[in-house]
Amino acid sequence: MGQQFSDQTQLVLNKLPEKVAKHVTLVRESGSLTYEEFLGRVAELNDITAKVASGQEKHLLFEVQPGSDSSAFWKVVVRVVCTKINKSTGIVEASRIMNLYQFIQLYKDITSQASGVLAQSSTSEDPDENSSSVTSCQASLWMGRVKQLTDEEECCICMDGRADLILPCAHSFCQKCIDK
Repeated sequence: MGQQFSDQTQLVLNKLPEKVAKHVTLVRESGSLTYEEFLGRVAELNDITAKVASGQEKHLLFEVQPGSDSSAFWKVVVRVVCTKINKSTGIVEASRIMNLYQFIQLYKDITSQASGVLAQSSTSEDPDENSSSVTSCQASLWMGRVKQLTDEEECCICMDGRADLILPCAHSFCQKCIDK
């Protein structure tokens, strides 16, 4: 019975529009995530990006925005600041704020890409050969992904307009839907 339900659920998910199915997957993945696990993932991303950016000029840094806490509503209000820093000058080149869903997507992207990059650099006989070609613009590429994730925030009512209005409850919608 359980397997039949699971197969039926998967069949329904396969028929949903891609964006809705992605949202369902993110909700499922974040559902069992504890605040401590979330903080562990933030620290893990900082470790991974530091390893990949070793010897590079640019570096990504992730931190939980002040005011995000471990209250019962943390999944709604938590924000992660992603900052691209020039290590030699200490200048912040770009910064974006992500919600939990965007962070989970980025976490999955970076951990899967970085595992390949780190595995390749550890098996190379000439570490300088791979690190310069593979990771020279890694921070910029990942920051581009952060920009893409934060720019594509869409209204969950019409799923058409950009969700540019954030209510005090942290839900975001397009102005047209709020006006209706």
